[in-house]
Amino acid sequence: MKSQFVNVTAGLTLALASGLASAHDIYIWPSYFTVNSEKAVDVPVQITASHTTYRPDFAMPSEGVKVFAADGKQVRRIGSFYQGARFSTFDLGVEGEGTYALEYHRGPNYHSRYKIGKRDTEKRIRGNKSHAKANAPKGARDLETASYTTIAMSYVTNKAPTNDVLKAKNKGFEVLPITHPSDYVTGEDLTVSLLFNGKPVANQDVVIELEAPQYSENPKALELKSDKDGLVSFNFAKGGRYMLKVNHKIDSTDPEADVEITRVYYAFEVIFE
Repeated sequence: MKSQFVNVTAGLTLALASGLASAHDIYIWPSYFTVNSEKAVDVPVQITASHTTYRPDFAMPSEGVKVFAADGKQVRRIGSFYQGARFSTFDLGVEGEGTYALEYHRGPNYHSRYKIGKRDTEKRIRGNKSHAKANAPKGARDLETASYTTIAMSYVTNKAPTNDVLKAKNKGFEVLPITHPSDYVTGEDLTVSLLFNGKPVANQDVVIELEAPQYSENPKALELKSDKDGLVSFNFAKGGRYMLKVNHKIDSTDPEADVEITRVYYAFEVIFE
Protein backbone atom coordinates (compact mmCIF):
# COMPACT_ATOMS: atom_id res chain seq x y z
CA MET A 1 0.00 0.00 0.00
CA LYS A 2 1.38 3.35 -1.07
CA SER A 3 1.26 6.34 1.27
CA GLN A 4 2.71 9.82 1.16
CA PHE A 5 1.99 13.31 2.39
CA VAL A 6 1.03 15.92 -0.18
CA ASN A 7 -0.05 19.53 0.22
CA VAL A 8 -3.76 20.06 0.78
CA THR A 9 -4.32 21.60 -2.65
CA ALA A 10 -2.85 18.53 -4.32
CA GLY A 11 -4.91 16.29 -2.07
CA LEU A 12 -8.10 18.06 -3.04
CA THR A 13 -7.16 17.79 -6.70
CA LEU A 14 -6.67 14.06 -6.31
CA ALA A 15 -9.91 13.62 -4.45
CA LEU A 16 -11.82 15.42 -7.17
CA ALA A 17 -9.87 14.06 -10.12
CA SER A 18 -12.80 12.01 -11.35
CA GLY A 19 -15.42 14.53 -10.28
CA LEU A 20 -16.38 18.08 -11.07
CA ALA A 21 -13.72 20.60 -10.11
CA SER A 22 -16.43 22.89 -8.76
CA ALA A 23 -18.17 20.23 -6.66
CA HIS A 24 -18.24 20.69 -2.90
CA ASP A 25 -17.47 17.95 -0.43
CA ILE A 26 -20.40 17.05 1.83
CA TYR A 27 -19.67 16.44 5.50
CA ILE A 28 -21.72 15.15 8.44
CA TRP A 29 -20.11 15.24 11.86
CA PRO A 30 -21.23 15.14 15.50
CA SER A 31 -20.15 17.57 18.21
CA TYR A 32 -19.02 14.48 20.16
CA PHE A 33 -17.78 11.29 18.55
CA THR A 34 -17.80 9.50 21.92
CA VAL A 35 -19.99 10.11 24.98
CA ASN A 36 -20.19 8.40 28.35
CA SER A 37 -23.72 8.81 29.65
CA GLU A 38 -25.95 6.55 31.70
CA LYS A 39 -28.97 8.67 30.75
CA ALA A 40 -30.40 9.60 27.35
CA VAL A 41 -28.41 12.45 25.82
CA ASP A 42 -28.66 14.63 22.71
CA VAL A 43 -25.59 15.05 20.48
CA PRO A 44 -25.73 17.99 18.03
CA VAL A 45 -24.85 17.02 14.45
CA GLN A 46 -23.80 19.36 11.65
CA ILE A 47 -24.13 18.86 7.88
CA THR A 48 -22.46 21.13 5.35
CA ALA A 49 -21.04 21.28 1.84
CA SER A 50 -17.57 22.79 1.80
CA HIS A 51 -14.14 22.85 0.16
CA THR A 52 -12.41 23.06 3.57
CA THR A 53 -12.42 20.22 6.08
CA TYR A 54 -14.71 20.92 9.09
CA ARG A 55 -15.48 24.46 7.91
CA PRO A 56 -19.19 25.07 7.17
CA ASP A 57 -19.94 26.63 3.80
CA PHE A 58 -23.38 25.62 2.43
CA ALA A 59 -26.26 24.06 4.36
CA MET A 60 -27.79 20.81 3.14
CA PRO A 61 -31.51 19.83 3.25
CA SER A 62 -32.84 17.13 5.58
CA GLU A 63 -33.88 14.65 2.88
CA GLY A 64 -30.49 12.94 2.74
CA VAL A 65 -30.04 12.25 6.46
CA LYS A 66 -29.91 8.64 7.63
CA VAL A 67 -29.32 7.57 11.23
CA PHE A 68 -28.76 3.98 12.34
CA ALA A 69 -29.08 3.03 16.02
CA ALA A 70 -26.73 0.71 17.88
CA ASP A 71 -28.82 -2.31 16.84
CA GLY A 72 -28.19 -1.47 13.17
CA LYS A 73 -31.79 -0.44 12.47
CA GLN A 74 -32.53 2.90 10.82
CA VAL A 75 -33.99 5.59 13.08
CA ARG A 76 -37.09 6.92 11.32
CA ARG A 77 -37.48 10.16 13.27
CA ILE A 78 -34.50 12.34 14.12
CA GLY A 79 -36.29 15.27 15.75
CA SER A 80 -36.06 18.94 14.86
CA PHE A 81 -33.89 19.82 11.86
CA TYR A 82 -32.63 23.36 11.30
CA GLN A 83 -31.23 24.50 7.96
CA GLY A 84 -29.25 27.70 8.20
CA ALA A 85 -27.19 29.57 5.63
CA ARG A 86 -23.91 27.68 6.04
CA PHE A 87 -24.81 24.47 7.83
CA SER A 88 -27.75 22.34 8.89
CA THR A 89 -28.08 20.74 12.31
CA PHE A 90 -30.17 18.27 14.29
CA ASP A 91 -29.89 16.59 17.68
CA LEU A 92 -29.03 12.91 17.67
CA GLY A 93 -30.92 11.22 20.48
CA VAL A 94 -28.59 8.69 22.10
CA GLU A 95 -30.73 6.50 24.35
CA GLY A 96 -28.46 3.60 25.23
CA GLU A 97 -24.99 2.12 24.96
CA GLY A 98 -23.41 1.35 21.63
CA THR A 99 -22.35 2.83 18.32
CA TYR A 100 -24.63 4.92 16.08
CA ALA A 101 -24.01 5.60 12.39
CA LEU A 102 -24.66 9.01 10.81
CA GLU A 103 -24.99 9.21 7.04
CA TYR A 104 -25.95 11.79 4.45
CA HIS A 105 -26.85 10.61 0.94
CA ARG A 106 -27.17 12.68 -2.20
CA GLY A 107 -27.80 11.57 -5.76
CA PRO A 108 -27.40 10.11 -8.18
CA ASN A 109 -27.02 13.43 -9.99
CA TYR A 110 -26.01 13.66 -13.64
CA HIS A 111 -23.40 15.94 -15.20
CA SER A 112 -22.31 15.92 -18.83
CA ARG A 113 -19.44 17.49 -20.73
CA TYR A 114 -18.62 17.89 -24.40
CA LYS A 115 -16.18 19.60 -26.74
CA ILE A 116 -17.01 22.24 -29.30
CA GLY A 117 -15.26 24.55 -31.72
CA LYS A 118 -11.88 24.47 -33.45
CA ARG A 119 -10.05 24.71 -30.14
CA ASP A 120 -11.93 21.76 -28.60
CA THR A 121 -13.32 23.98 -25.85
CA GLU A 122 -14.80 21.82 -23.11
CA LYS A 123 -18.29 22.74 -21.91
CA ARG A 124 -20.42 21.29 -19.13
CA ILE A 125 -24.13 20.81 -18.79
CA ARG A 126 -26.22 19.49 -15.90
CA GLY A 127 -28.35 16.51 -16.82
CA ASN A 128 -28.23 12.93 -18.05
CA LYS A 129 -27.16 11.82 -21.50
CA SER A 130 -30.58 12.26 -23.10
CA HIS A 131 -30.88 15.78 -21.69
CA ALA A 132 -27.37 16.66 -22.82
CA LYS A 133 -27.96 15.41 -26.36
CA ALA A 134 -31.17 17.41 -26.60
CA ASN A 135 -29.65 20.63 -25.24
CA ALA A 136 -26.05 20.64 -26.44
CA PRO A 137 -25.39 23.08 -29.33
CA LYS A 138 -24.91 21.97 -32.90
CA GLY A 139 -21.38 20.73 -33.47
CA ALA A 140 -20.91 19.37 -29.94
CA ARG A 141 -18.84 16.20 -29.83
CA ASP A 142 -17.18 13.74 -27.44
CA LEU A 143 -20.17 13.83 -25.09
CA GLU A 144 -19.56 12.08 -21.78
CA THR A 145 -22.01 11.79 -18.89
CA ALA A 146 -21.28 10.83 -15.30
CA SER A 147 -23.69 10.02 -12.49
CA TYR A 148 -22.59 11.10 -9.02
CA THR A 149 -23.63 9.63 -5.68
CA THR A 150 -22.30 11.28 -2.54
CA ILE A 151 -22.18 9.67 0.91
CA ALA A 152 -21.03 11.49 4.05
CA MET A 153 -20.56 9.36 7.15
CA SER A 154 -19.45 9.37 10.79
CA TYR A 155 -20.09 7.48 14.02
CA VAL A 156 -21.06 8.24 17.62
CA THR A 157 -20.37 5.77 20.43
CA ASN A 158 -21.88 5.89 23.91
CA LYS A 159 -19.96 3.91 26.53
CA ALA A 160 -19.23 0.37 25.24
CA PRO A 161 -18.73 0.20 21.43
CA THR A 162 -20.83 -2.12 19.26
CA ASN A 163 -20.41 -3.36 15.68
CA ASP A 164 -23.89 -3.72 14.16
CA VAL A 165 -23.64 -0.44 12.22
CA LEU A 166 -20.20 -1.43 10.89
CA LYS A 167 -21.47 -4.45 8.97
CA ALA A 168 -21.22 -4.40 5.17
CA LYS A 169 -24.41 -3.91 3.19
CA ASN A 170 -22.69 -5.52 0.17
CA LYS A 171 -24.37 -3.06 -2.17
CA GLY A 172 -22.49 -0.43 -4.12
CA PHE A 173 -19.30 1.21 -2.90
CA GLU A 174 -18.67 1.19 0.86
CA VAL A 175 -16.04 2.45 3.28
CA LEU A 176 -16.12 0.30 6.44
CA PRO A 177 -14.01 0.79 9.56
CA ILE A 178 -12.03 -2.28 10.58
CA THR A 179 -10.56 -0.53 13.60
CA HIS A 180 -13.56 0.59 15.64
CA PRO A 181 -14.03 4.38 15.31
CA SER A 182 -14.13 4.79 19.11
CA ASP A 183 -10.63 3.27 19.32
CA TYR A 184 -8.83 5.77 17.07
CA VAL A 185 -5.80 6.98 19.03
CA THR A 186 -2.43 8.42 18.03
CA GLY A 187 0.49 6.09 17.41
CA GLU A 188 -1.62 3.07 16.44
CA ASP A 189 -2.45 1.67 13.01
CA LEU A 190 -6.05 2.42 11.97
CA THR A 191 -7.64 0.44 9.15
CA VAL A 192 -10.67 0.80 6.88
CA SER A 193 -11.97 -1.56 4.20
CA LEU A 194 -13.13 -0.54 0.72
CA LEU A 195 -15.80 -2.74 -0.88
CA PHE A 196 -17.87 -2.71 -4.04
CA ASN A 197 -20.88 -5.04 -3.96
CA GLY A 198 -19.17 -6.87 -1.12
CA LYS A 199 -15.85 -7.41 -2.91
CA PRO A 200 -12.53 -5.70 -2.02
CA VAL A 201 -11.53 -2.64 -4.07
CA ALA A 202 -7.78 -2.68 -4.68
CA ASN A 203 -5.51 0.18 -5.76
CA GLN A 204 -8.11 2.83 -4.89
CA ASP A 205 -6.89 6.38 -4.19
CA VAL A 206 -7.71 7.72 -0.72
CA VAL A 207 -6.98 11.15 0.78
CA ILE A 208 -7.08 12.02 4.50
CA GLU A 209 -7.01 15.62 5.71
CA LEU A 210 -6.67 17.12 9.19
CA GLU A 211 -9.18 19.79 10.18
CA ALA A 212 -8.48 23.54 9.89
CA PRO A 213 -5.83 23.60 7.13
CA GLN A 214 -6.34 27.37 6.93
CA TYR A 215 -4.50 27.71 10.24
CA SER A 216 -1.35 25.91 9.07
CA GLU A 217 1.52 27.45 7.14
CA ASN A 218 1.95 24.36 4.98
CA PRO A 219 -0.99 21.99 5.54
CA LYS A 220 -0.52 18.40 4.44
CA ALA A 221 -2.90 15.67 3.33
CA LEU A 222 -2.16 11.96 3.50
CA GLU A 223 -2.40 10.21 0.13
CA LEU A 224 -2.93 6.44 0.20
CA LYS A 225 -3.91 3.47 -1.97
CA SER A 226 -5.84 0.40 -0.89
CA ASP A 227 -4.00 -2.93 -0.99
CA LYS A 228 -5.06 -6.12 -2.82
CA ASP A 229 -7.55 -6.90 -0.05
CA GLY A 230 -9.15 -3.45 -0.25
CA LEU A 231 -7.60 -2.37 3.07
CA VAL A 232 -6.22 1.08 3.85
CA SER A 233 -4.15 1.62 7.02
CA PHE A 234 -2.89 4.87 8.49
CA ASN A 235 -1.21 6.12 11.65
CA PHE A 236 -1.21 9.63 13.11
CA ALA A 237 1.10 11.28 15.61
CA LYS A 238 -1.24 14.25 15.96
CA GLY A 239 -4.70 14.01 17.47
CA GLY A 240 -7.66 15.90 16.06
CA ARG A 241 -10.57 15.60 13.66
CA TYR A 242 -9.84 14.12 10.24
CA MET A 243 -11.70 13.61 6.97
CA LEU A 244 -11.15 10.57 4.73
CA LYS A 245 -12.14 11.12 1.09
CA VAL A 246 -12.62 8.57 -1.69
CA ASN A 247 -13.85 8.83 -5.28
CA HIS A 248 -14.79 5.44 -6.71
CA LYS A 249 -15.35 5.35 -10.48
CA ILE A 250 -16.69 2.51 -12.65
CA ASP A 251 -18.23 2.10 -16.08
CA SER A 252 -21.95 2.70 -15.85
CA THR A 253 -24.72 0.16 -16.34
CA ASP A 254 -27.15 3.10 -16.55
CA PRO A 255 -27.92 3.98 -20.21
CA GLU A 256 -28.08 7.64 -19.18
CA ALA A 257 -24.45 7.74 -18.02
CA ASP A 258 -21.05 6.56 -19.20
CA VAL A 259 -19.48 6.33 -15.74
CA GLU A 260 -20.74 6.09 -12.17
CA ILE A 261 -18.84 7.94 -9.45
CA THR A 262 -19.40 7.44 -5.73
CA ARG A 263 -17.86 10.07 -3.47
CA VAL A 264 -17.47 9.12 0.20
CA TYR A 265 -16.49 11.49 3.01
CA TYR A 266 -15.77 9.83 6.36
CA ALA A 267 -15.42 12.16 9.37
CA PHE A 268 -13.62 10.83 12.46
CA GLU A 269 -11.49 11.93 15.38
CA VAL A 270 -8.17 10.65 16.65
CA ILE A 271 -7.51 10.96 20.41
CA PHE A 272 -3.99 11.91 21.52
CA GLU A 273 -2.35 9.38 23.81
